[in-house]
Amino acid sequence: MAAVVCRRGLAAAARRNPICLSRISPSPLLRKICLQASPWERQFSSSPTTPDSTRHLSQATATAPSTQAAPSAQRSWRDLSPLLLRDMCTCPKCVDPSSRQKYFSTVDIPDSISAQEIPSDQPDSLTLQWHNDINGYNSDHTTSLPLDSIHALLAHGKPETHAPLPDRTIWDAAAFTHTIPDIDYAAYMTSDTTLHQTLQQLHTHGLAFLTNVPATETSVSTIGERIGPIKNTFYGYTWDVRSVPQAKNVAYTAQDLGFHMDLMYMQQPPHLQLLHCIRSSSHGGASLFTDSYRAIRALFHQKNLALFYALAALPVNFHYNHLDNGNYYHQTRTVIELQPHVLHTPESLKDASAVDAFFDPTRWSTLLAAIENASWAPPFQAPFSLPNAEVITSGRALPTLLDRSVQLWHQAARAFNGLIQEEEAVYERVMRPGECVVFDNRRVLHARRAFEVDDVGRERWLRGAYLDRDPFVSQLRVLQHRMMGR
Repeated sequence: MAAVVCRRGLAAAARRNPICLSRISPSPLLRKICLQASPWERQFSSSPTTPDSTRHLSQATATAPSTQAAPSAQRSWRDLSPLLLRDMCTCPKCVDPSSRQKYFSTVDIPDSISAQEIPSDQPDSLTLQWHNDINGYNSDHTTSLPLDSIHALLAHGKPETHAPLPDRTIWDAAAFTHTIPDIDYAAYMTSDTTLHQTLQQLHTHGLAFLTNVPATETSVSTIGERIGPIKNTFYGYTWDVRSVPQAKNVAYTAQDLGFHMDLMYMQQPPHLQLLHCIRSSSHGGASLFTDSYRAIRALFHQKNLALFYALAALPVNFHYNHLDNGNYYHQTRTVIELQPHVLHTPESLKDASAVDAFFDPTRWSTLLAAIENASWAPPFQAPFSLPNAEVITSGRALPTLLDRSVQLWHQAARAFNGLIQEEEAVYERVMRPGECVVFDNRRVLHARRAFEVDDVGRERWLRGAYLDRDPFVSQLRVLQHRMMGR
C-alpha cells in the first residue's frame, strides 16, 4: 500500500539525520509489509517526472509567500494569461453590482483573446482593453484590476481577494492554560470585537470557553446562532448529554468516554461543537481536550515520518449502525486529511525526490496550513475494507493485502493515539454550571471521565449543538474585514 513511501520516508530520514532513524524505524513486521508492493502500493512508486507534473508540483509549492521581491505588476502583467485577466473583470458589464454575480461564463472567453494596457487615472490599478473579446462586448470594454491583485498573482499564484486568516497555533495543556482567557457571555453576545476574538481563537487554537452563560435550555443555540445557523442532525437541533438507560450512544452513559470526534460517519461532520453545562456532577465527569495537530506535528517532525504517510493515505471506515432505530450512516476517510489544492497528498506524489522535498521537516508551516481535518472516532469505527479500485485491480489475494494494510494502519494509529493522550497534551476541566465550551470538532479531540450516575440532584447535564464550517468561516471573514476597516 504505502510501502514505497514508507521505504523512501525512512531512507530520506536516514540521509538527513542518521541518528533519528532509530526514532522512526518501524517494527520488523512493518518493515516486511513496507517491502512488498501491490498495485495499490504502486500508486506511490517512482515514475518519470513529466514537464507537466513538475510544473504542477512547482505551482503547489508556491503557496508560501516568496522571500524575493515580486516583479512590478505594471511591467509583468504580460506574463499572465489574457484569459485569466479577462475572467477577473468586475466592471458593471461583467458583474451585477447588486448581486455580485457574473454575467458571463469563463468558457465564453475566446481562446484568441488578447489585452492591451491603456492609460488610466487610477494609479493603483491596471487598465486593459481587449481584442477579440467575448461576443456581445463592444471594443470600448475595459477592465481595471487592482495592482495588489496582480502583484499577488505574480508572487503567489493567487489574487488577494481578502486578508488571510491568522496562522493556526499548536498548543498543549500548559500553553492553553496560561495564554487563553475565558470569554464572558454578555460580551460575546453584545460586542462584535469580542465575537471576532472568539472566532479567531477557534480558528487558531480550536477551543474556547464562555462563562456566565444563563442556565436555560436555549442558551446553547443562542451562542451558536451568534455565529451562524445551527446544524440539525438526527440528534435534533440541540441535544442533551446525560446518562440514560439503554443508551444508543456511549456519550449518554456515565462511563469513561475516550478521545474522539463527533459524527465521523457523516459525509459532512460538524465543524464546531458547543456544550453548555447546565448542571455538573459533584463526583467526576471532567472534560478533556487535546490538539490533534500537536500529535500530527510530532509524527511528522520527531517520531514516525513513515507512519505519517499511513495516516494520511490509508482509509478507515466509520459507521452509526442502528437500523432498528431508523438510522444507518457510513463514511470512509483518513485520519489526516490534507487539502489537495494546497498540498499534494501522498497518492499524487509520484517522484521520490518530490516526496522528500515536500515533506522535509523545515516545511512544517506549509503542511500545517494544508491540514484540512483530522478524523478520529474509535467508538464508531467500522470494519476495515479495501478501496474499490484496489479490489478491481489487485492481482493478489485480497485477504492478505487487507491484512497488511490493517497492520500498517494499526501501528500508525497506535503512535497517534499515544501522542494525543500524553499527560502534557491533555487540557482537563471540570465544567461548572454557566460554562459553555466551543471547539473545532475536526481538530480538537474531546473526552470525559466517568461520573456518579446516582449523584441525586446533581446529575451531570450538558446541552449541545453543532455548526458547519462554512458559516463559521464566513462570519470570521466578515468580522475580520469589519475590524480591519475601522
